[in-house]
Parts: sequence; C-alpha cells; structure tokens
Amino acid sequence: MQLSEDIKEWITFCDELVYEMKDFKSSEYKQGVADGIEMAVDMLKEYLKEYSEFNDPKENK
Repeated sequence: MQLSEDIKEWITFCDELVYEMKDFKSSEYKQGVADGIEMAVDMLKEYLKEYSEFNDPKENK
C-alpha cells in the first residue's frame, strides 16, 4: 500500500472519530479532544492540497 493510501485511510479514521465524539452527548473534555483532532486533520489536509494526487476522502463519499 502506498503512503498516500495510508494517509487517506488515517484521515478517514480521524474524520469518523471526530464525528462520533461530537455526535453523542460527549463531555466537554471529549468535545475538546475532538476539536483538537479535527484541527490537526484539517491542517494536514491543507498541507496535502499542494500535491495534485491528493484528494480529500471526505469529499469523495
């Protein structure tokens, strides 16, 4: 498996984790963790936009 596929899989996992943590009556702590994960993933996605072969797995659903 190529690095790009591994990155897309990791991004998908993080997006789903954030969705679950924010969706189900989470504590303030879990909401904060979810916000931090979401921010880190968004920063990585912005960085990866520089590479033409990268496309956001969340946008391809």
